[in-house]
Amino acid sequence: MNGYMGKILTIDLTEGSLRVESLEESFARRYLGGNGFAAKFIYDLVPPHAEPLSPENVVVLATGPINATPVWGSGRAHAASISPLTGLFIDSNFGGSFGWMLKRTGYDVIVISGTSPFPVVVSITDDAVEIKNAVDLWGKTTSETHALLVEKQGPGLESAVIGPAGENGVAYASVICSGTRISAAGRGGIGAVLGSKNLKAITVRGARSVAIEDPERLKGYLKGLQPDLIQQARGLTDIGTPILVGIINASGRLGTHNNTREVFDQAGAISGEMIARSYKHRNTACHGCPVACGKIVKVPGEKFAHRAVKMPEYETLYALGSMIDNGDLISIINGNAQCDEMGIDTISFGVTLAFVAECVEKGIVNTKDLGRSVRFGHWPHLSELVRDTAMKTGIGDLLARGSRALAERFGKGSEKLLYCQQGLEMAGHSARGLRNMGLAYATSTRGGSHHDARPNYVTDNAESGFDEQPEYCFHSQNNTVIGDSLVICRFVQERILGTRLNDAYLPLLQHITGWDITVDELEKIADRIYTLERVINVQRGVQQSSAMLPWRVMNEPIPDGPSQGRCCPRSELEKMLSTYYGLRGWDEDGIPTREKLRELGIE
Repeated sequence: MNGYMGKILTIDLTEGSLRVESLEESFARRYLGGNGFAAKFIYDLVPPHAEPLSPENVVVLATGPINATPVWGSGRAHAASISPLTGLFIDSNFGGSFGWMLKRTGYDVIVISGTSPFPVVVSITDDAVEIKNAVDLWGKTTSETHALLVEKQGPGLESAVIGPAGENGVAYASVICSGTRISAAGRGGIGAVLGSKNLKAITVRGARSVAIEDPERLKGYLKGLQPDLIQQARGLTDIGTPILVGIINASGRLGTHNNTREVFDQAGAISGEMIARSYKHRNTACHGCPVACGKIVKVPGEKFAHRAVKMPEYETLYALGSMIDNGDLISIINGNAQCDEMGIDTISFGVTLAFVAECVEKGIVNTKDLGRSVRFGHWPHLSELVRDTAMKTGIGDLLARGSRALAERFGKGSEKLLYCQQGLEMAGHSARGLRNMGLAYATSTRGGSHHDARPNYVTDNAESGFDEQPEYCFHSQNNTVIGDSLVICRFVQERILGTRLNDAYLPLLQHITGWDITVDELEKIADRIYTLERVINVQRGVQQSSAMLPWRVMNEPIPDGPSQGRCCPRSELEKMLSTYYGLRGWDEDGIPTREKLRELGIE
């Protein structure tokens, strides 16, 4: 089967057993790969009542037809589970070379269930799959773990590992993929699910090749697209995602002081330009990608002094910077590196910290109760707070729960200070300042993620209203679903294929798979996958009331700056939801109708 290896690997850690099944072409064409495969397996295998940290939950790691082909951005992979932070479906797309190497072992999908009685590593090569004792790795940081795995298994492997945060059940623990480039399946606590299963790491090393229908025509097609990609991605190549700090702050949409404001006076001090000028060491890239958006920086002080570490991305500069009023770039770089070592999602950690800081500021909770100072603008101990959270010691035992759980604990109106959606702390694209993002977060199957419907900075202006947003979000979500199922880098996807499904996808799929696929078929596949994710969430209690945005987003307009006065009132959100649900074929509560399920072939 062109574009696929044709095998599904299922691992039951309770039994210590392995099973290999064939991937049927009809299944592949219905769900494509990555995100689609993950949603289908979770829908089929995880009971609606299953607790996220129970043996009944599964973790799915999946590739798609683009992985391990010459297409740029094809080194990525997709991870999914039921989130311990939200209790709902969560998926996270990650870069580096793990996905490329996983596919070269001969498997398209790994499904992990059960719980091992002791810590283990799953080792996958193109010759064998083994479950190995990993007691000696438990408690190690992510970089220590990868180094020890290379020492044991030899060079050239890629790994997906958890740190102490995953072992200790931090609700937003990440999975760190190490090897040629560090990347993270960061959102929603998939690292904690692996920790609950006593699975410390997955290693992959393979040399199998992927069959391609027409390699020469694929090569020619890519050659024609490459100049545009390089030109449009120049900012990412030179500076990386931190280039957004200055751009978004200038538009008055950079969450600041727990999103009470959206202009950060110290944005220049934490900007991409500052990083490039003062700390950049070299570029890094996912496998075979000419964009090279990643950067290695050398930090002069604090925890990681004089070490070369991964550059904080835009979302981290927002979460560990402007959201907590932190203009100290050195502390952000150190905090980011510590999050990678401990295996912690920087977005959820930073936004949770901002929530606690405002609770302290407003007298809802006091520093004595927390055991450590938490104050806007004063973060010399940021990397220590990360470690405390990973180990669940002192204040870290609170921070490890996420902001929604803390609001339930603190009470006293603290829920009005939250900046999360369905329990997932929101990314750095304003739900008030961008007209589409209120609806985007409200209808995201992940919660506060900017990787379902994408932020629309291109056409959002002073005249932008709410009426056009349902159609925009519908098509944007379909586009990202297909990208995450192919699996392709979002930056590459948007620059060479577009931000809405179109004819540009068809030659790519035809040259790789040989399928005579149409845009209408891609739209239906996307609708099927997104609706399936919604069904998973509906079975776990989601309905229209779950879509309501944070109180501040709906009730407190941005107080100053270029986007002053913007918010997403509940009345506008409800109108947008009604239109959006109609486009999806869901009822007025956001529940897919039986007719819609039959149309999409969902049982």
